[in-house]
Amino acid sequence: MNPAPPPRLDLRLATNPWYWAAWGAAAFYNTMRDVFNAPLGFLVVFNGTHFFLWGCLGLVAIPFIRRHPIRMHWRPWILHLLAGSLFTLADITLGHWITFRGLGMVKSKSLLEIAIYAFQTCFHLGLMTYGLMIAVIQGLDAQRLSKQRAVQASQLEAKLVQAQLQSLRTQLQPHFLFNTLHAISSLMHYDVPTADRMLTRLSELLRMSLQQFGTQVVPLRQEVAFLEAYLDIEKLRFEHRLSIEWAIPEDLGDSAIPPFLLQPLVENAIKHGIAPRADGGGIVIRAYSQANELLLEVEDDGPGAQSTQAPQPGMGIGLNNTRSRLETLYGADQSFELLRQGRGTIARVRMPLTHTPKKLAA
Repeated sequence: MNPAPPPRLDLRLATNPWYWAAWGAAAFYNTMRDVFNAPLGFLVVFNGTHFFLWGCLGLVAIPFIRRHPIRMHWRPWILHLLAGSLFTLADITLGHWITFRGLGMVKSKSLLEIAIYAFQTCFHLGLMTYGLMIAVIQGLDAQRLSKQRAVQASQLEAKLVQAQLQSLRTQLQPHFLFNTLHAISSLMHYDVPTADRMLTRLSELLRMSLQQFGTQVVPLRQEVAFLEAYLDIEKLRFEHRLSIEWAIPEDLGDSAIPPFLLQPLVENAIKHGIAPRADGGGIVIRAYSQANELLLEVEDDGPGAQSTQAPQPGMGIGLNNTRSRLETLYGADQSFELLRQGRGTIARVRMPLTHTPKKLAA
């Protein structure tokens, strides 16, 4: 998930009382620190002016810090050294000029003379202030990002469990088991090998579902094996009315996808594209890569419709769950759409092309 870059000017800070309270606290601390070394009135005006200016400059500096976080590479260090110097020069020059002019201390001094004096006496303090801003902002951002990731991980885990339970409930609900076992019972009278194979596939389906419990991604070939077991059982129900075509290159077998991703799409194709037709139909399951992206498609040759749209709420638990899991895992780097044009429907998933760890791909 790639978040949008921060704005160049954060006006929300201008109305945040805690933001100004922080700068006020800094001004108060510096005033109290030097209260025995300079007149109180001068310190109040001097520190109040400088830290108010830093507060104004922070509306630009803080978004800049967030756009260019400090890393091991040299480039952000150079950027912040230059930016910190510019912000510091702006603060100390204007701050000294306002303070000295306001208190009538240096009426004959030009802005350039005041800037030179400020540079000689306070430039290092300004850079320290900017450096402290970097430390505070990056610390707060790191803490917020850690909390966001924890929440996202929790949400993803909850959705994964929901998908697994929904998968088991969809495939192994009582009427499904009844129909499957009834068909197997009938086969036992004239085709024992086929009946035995279907019982085996049914047990494999349950075993694979349980093995994937708690896993966030699985190899594509493992998802295909799961679908083969599921479709063998569906073929038993539909007999010659259901045909399956696979178009998945071998070199994409280790591609990482969320578990139980394709099964709801295949189930939807069977339910709406195959089951309503007396003569049945066919389903094509394909995968291909394109510009570092993995595309998965489930296409049926059912009635279809004249529309193209993304799955919307209310279109089924399985499809909505698939869409939500993709959004949680990949953010804006994914899409899920149903393409209905004339005859047939295509369910298409787009996601980043990544590979599973070797221990999962084995």
